[in-house]
Amino acid sequence: MKFPKLWILFLLLLVTIQSKLALGAKAQYSSKQAYVTLLYGDEFLLGVRVLGKSIRDTGSTKDMVVLVSDGVSDYAKKLLEADGWIVENISLLVNPNQVRPKWFWGVYTKLKIFNMTNYKKVVYLDAGTIVVKSIEDLLNVKFCANLKHSERLNSGVMVVEPSEAVFNDMMSKVNTLPSYTGGDQGFLNSYYSDFPNAHVFDPNIPQEVSKV
Repeated sequence: MKFPKLWILFLLLLVTIQSKLALGAKAQYSSKQAYVTLLYGDEFLLGVRVLGKSIRDTGSTKDMVVLVSDGVSDYAKKLLEADGWIVENISLLVNPNQVRPKWFWGVYTKLKIFNMTNYKKVVYLDAGTIVVKSIEDLLNVKFCANLKHSERLNSGVMVVEPSEAVFNDMMSKVNTLPSYTGGDQGFLNSYYSDFPNAHVFDPNIPQEVSKV
């Protein structure tokens, strides 16, 4: 049976499209661990792009996920995807604190990283951070956060094992636990009240010990 040339070209085109779609689907959530950041609007787009490049410059092949709100333009999303970011659209969580800086209106949205159960481990990095060398040793710990003022948890850099149960528990307490900052960082310090007693992370400690 002979196929007209037009049909052959059509079939080849169809196979090519299906292959590209399959590759695109595979690119989504290609690893069990990821670097994550948040973008509320285009004004911090450059910061996220620089952060992404700094991560890739360390040689990391882990997924990079950026959670974006309605304030981020389609143009910005396309640039981020071209940079290798997986773009996830999210709705904002309302800040329950009446006393807070004006720009803290959406910061509780950061808590959504605890519900990213597509991944076993995520390293959250604020859009204003930059990676200067590999930090993948952090993926060996269960929960880790930067220190602020020697004893407080800084939510700008965190390692999290996502859990729907933990996220739901947080959501049940956002209106009752105090926040000394009026934002997510203060809430997390109340939620993880024993954080000042936590071990200081040392990449030279064996993995099974660092998970304790």
